[in-house]
Amino acid sequence: MITPEGWRLLKLGDVFRRRSERGVGGLPTMAVTIDRGLVFRDSIDRKMDTNLTPEQHLLVRTGDIAYNMMRMWQGASGRAAHDGLISPAYIVCAPTNEIDSKFASYLFKFPPTVRKFQDHSHGITEDRLRLYYGDFASIRLPLPPLGEQRRIGEILGAWDDAIEKVNALIQAKQKLKRALMQQLLTPTRRFPQFGGAPSNGELADGWHRTALSKLGDTYPGLAGKSKDDFGSGKPYIPYLNVFSNSRVDPSNVGYVSIQPDERQHRVQCGDVLFTVSSETPEEVGMSSVLLDELGEAYLNSFCFGFRPSLDAPLLPEFAQFAFRSPVMRRRISQLAQGATRYNLSKNQVMRLQIDLPGMAEQKQIAELLQSSDAEVRLLVDVE
Repeated sequence: MITPEGWRLLKLGDVFRRRSERGVGGLPTMAVTIDRGLVFRDSIDRKMDTNLTPEQHLLVRTGDIAYNMMRMWQGASGRAAHDGLISPAYIVCAPTNEIDSKFASYLFKFPPTVRKFQDHSHGITEDRLRLYYGDFASIRLPLPPLGEQRRIGEILGAWDDAIEKVNALIQAKQKLKRALMQQLLTPTRRFPQFGGAPSNGELADGWHRTALSKLGDTYPGLAGKSKDDFGSGKPYIPYLNVFSNSRVDPSNVGYVSIQPDERQHRVQCGDVLFTVSSETPEEVGMSSVLLDELGEAYLNSFCFGFRPSLDAPLLPEFAQFAFRSPVMRRRISQLAQGATRYNLSKNQVMRLQIDLPGMAEQKQIAELLQSSDAEVRLLVDVE
């Protein structure tokens, strides 16, 4: 390993000491996560009850770095922004005056460093690997002078702050879009030229209710394929592309071998694609609309396609949002059947009723919601 000029190759035990102080009452309890570092325990979604008293916890001081010795090989460490309590199953490392802990918190997430943590962890299987403090302390890393450490930590911290602000803005834009979908697709809010909102649960003027079966026909995804057929050939739209996107991502395709005499159904621009299986009823029947030309392309076997007829009063751009609206998602999830895995049939979906405005109103609703999507994408690209 070549150490840059002015840097020193030091053991982590030279720049950290283990803190084993008992906790004290009145401090918040914290936990180590892989993606978020050291956080307040009550901010974690999963339930993490404990019967330990404060004194049975470890004390973590502002600036300390704590790590999960069973997950350090995955980068499970974090810097304490406040004094707190932490599980005695964790390791608490107090920085000496040789290291800036903010710099160290980024260094410990650096992939080459995480690989060193993995190399020094012990266990029979990957899921049982543990990085004990003695092994942690023996790891040698190149460290810049303290002043340079602080500048690096400040720069990376500024970037983190900027990313956090962008993420907050993204969440605000997504929340606004969800509110717009709820209002425009119910509709409790309308463009002035199309009239007012309905009352007493009635349909708005110019809207009509119809079964999907009257708007088009369905077709199945790929059939009769084995794993040897995948990897090359013609493009097909994977399950996750449909599940994750209201609009099919044309860059996210797989490839499958199709023989000339096979009877497989091709997708085409304007089709609405549905997933037919998921682990929860709330996630079954997710939809995605194909708004791009893919040429000769097919659909994953765990999905089916719905093709509106040429004269159907349904714009594909409007369908992109209508089938993901809260109302339609509730209706579709109620059709899910199963115990450990939930499934959906094409016939069930085709019996669903959908409320549709006129084509001009569909176009304006779609344009507004697509504009909202574009604003979010711009922010994601910045991030």
